[in-house]
Amino acid sequence: MRFLIFFALFGVAWWLLSRMAVARSARREQEAPREPERMVTCAHCGVNQPLSESLLVDGRYYCCQEHRRAAAPTDD
Repeated sequence: MRFLIFFALFGVAWWLLSRMAVARSARREQEAPREPERMVTCAHCGVNQPLSESLLVDGRYYCCQEHRRAAAPTDD
C-alpha cells in the first residue's frame, strides 16, 4: 500500500514538473527581444527620446507639442 501511494505521489510530481517546464518554454518564446530604437534630439530643448515618441515637423524633431509651438516662428 505504501508503495502504491509513493508511486502515485511520484507520478503527480512528475506531471506537475513537466507542465511547469512547458509553460516556462512557452513564456520564453513570447518574450522576444526588442530591437533598439533610434534616438532623436528635441530641436527646442535638446532632450533625447525614442523616435516613436517624438514629433517630426519640417525635418526637426520635438519632444512635445509645446516645444514645437515654442520653436515655430510667430507672425507679428
